[in-house]
Amino acid sequence: MMNRLLQLPAALAAVTALSGPLLADQLYLDDAAACDRVLISEDGIAGFASEGGLILDGNGFNSMEYFCSFQPAIRFGWGTYSVSDHLGRCELPGPQYFPQLFTVVMDPEQPGTVSIWMGDGEPLQFHACSS
Repeated sequence: MMNRLLQLPAALAAVTALSGPLLADQLYLDDAAACDRVLISEDGIAGFASEGGLILDGNGFNSMEYFCSFQPAIRFGWGTYSVSDHLGRCELPGPQYFPQLFTVVMDPEQPGTVSIWMGDGEPLQFHACSS
């Protein structure tokens, strides 16, 4: 329970820090069409996450109430076709925990797209947004 209490403020701090106009060069969202809206909006990431949108970073992805974290961190790059496995867990409010294997694929024929396989028929895809 203590770990959950420590994660929540950290997640809220991350969303809050990114809620204004973004200064980062790269942002990965599960909805490519939302990139412009997120990058120019006052509430940017916070609004996207509160609507259930997923945001990816090197250590996992999350929305306002859904978190998945894994190790090792993703090494982003599309110079060659790359497949890597990452162990971690997903978490829902409650708290509910789900151990998970994440297989991350980056294909030079789809630059800026990160596919994450989690055992479903199709991967979860994240798309790079540029500011």
